[in-house]
Amino acid sequence: MANKKKNKAGGGGKGGGKGNGRGGGGGRGRGRGGQDRQPQGQPGGLVRKVQKEKPKRDSGRGKGRGKGGSGAGPLPKAEVQTIVREDGMFRHQEIVRAHTDAIMSVVMAADCIYTASRDKNLKRWKVGKNPSGHFELTPELEVPLGEVCWCLISAGEWLFCGLGDGSIKGFMKTGQEAMLKGHTKRVSCLLTHQHVLLSGGSDGSVRCWQMDAAAQTFGCTHAITEGLSSAVTAMCVLGEHLWVGGTSGVTIVDLASLKAVHQVEPKKFVAGLLAFEGHMIVVYADGSMCIFDAHGAKKLEQQALPAGPVLCMAGLDSGPRVLCGHSKGQVSSITLPMFVLKTHWQVLERCKVQTLAAAGHDGIFVLGAENGNLQLWQRDGSVDV
Repeated sequence: MANKKKNKAGGGGKGGGKGNGRGGGGGRGRGRGGQDRQPQGQPGGLVRKVQKEKPKRDSGRGKGRGKGGSGAGPLPKAEVQTIVREDGMFRHQEIVRAHTDAIMSVVMAADCIYTASRDKNLKRWKVGKNPSGHFELTPELEVPLGEVCWCLISAGEWLFCGLGDGSIKGFMKTGQEAMLKGHTKRVSCLLTHQHVLLSGGSDGSVRCWQMDAAAQTFGCTHAITEGLSSAVTAMCVLGEHLWVGGTSGVTIVDLASLKAVHQVEPKKFVAGLLAFEGHMIVVYADGSMCIFDAHGAKKLEQQALPAGPVLCMAGLDSGPRVLCGHSKGQVSSITLPMFVLKTHWQVLERCKVQTLAAAGHDGIFVLGAENGNLQLWQRDGSVDV
């Protein structure tokens, strides 16, 4: 289960797992398709999904933050883009209502893609190509979990699901299953390091799990609670330390002693962590970002992104890029190593980008939406950084 050390980027925030899967295209959308010029070297025939506009509510509280309005109001209607020429991005596929509720996590395995939703179901998607040459995802398996799954990770022959009741459910390709119990609240993130499964929970703890080869069962070998003052939202390994993001900032844990050694300012809600070239990129829920060196010293701080609050993030191999998913249905693309915002664009209409997962190759990434839709995107690399 050990992760391979990558030269570019590694780590993750809520709901992200690492793997080597391929994403696919060709969906059920309607509207403008392959009329527009495609990014260099990519097939034509993109599909645009036009969503129905939600009826306006007459609550008597005004509209948004305008005059006479005290309520937040609905998200504004925005033009959804399927091609982003400024950064060579284009959408292969949108699967409408892939789940009946918000998709909370997506993970790439070697031969498929898994999604988990607030509808308490796990789905496996087969990767293929449609007649026009676009990647295509088709559902091939659905497993009821009985609980909301908040995070997924693919680790060797195992797939682990972090559930809302604090348990972790494991599925092996041979049919073997495992139930790991220890957390008292939601399991919000999962990570593997040197054959150890690490789980972070809303109970403010990180637990270490290892398999007993003889009994073929998983046991909790260590629990890290000291120095973790808030619910855990993200984890990432950098060198000999585990960085633990929470609702009140980042704690650095020494992996040898499993003791907290440093608290990193600012103490804000962490949306995601990404290791890059010996540094740690921390993305906060308010849309701001910081870069720290391996010792936790702040090297760069960026103010909140124009697209606003961030719910999820991922590292993209093509570019490379940091991708941030926003609460108003946008995605921001940030160049590395310059750490400059390249562009942001609307991927969803009046809907949150709930989770992002990158394949780790070919610039492919998948996003899950609050309305249950699933989208597959790719950056073809034809645009200069």
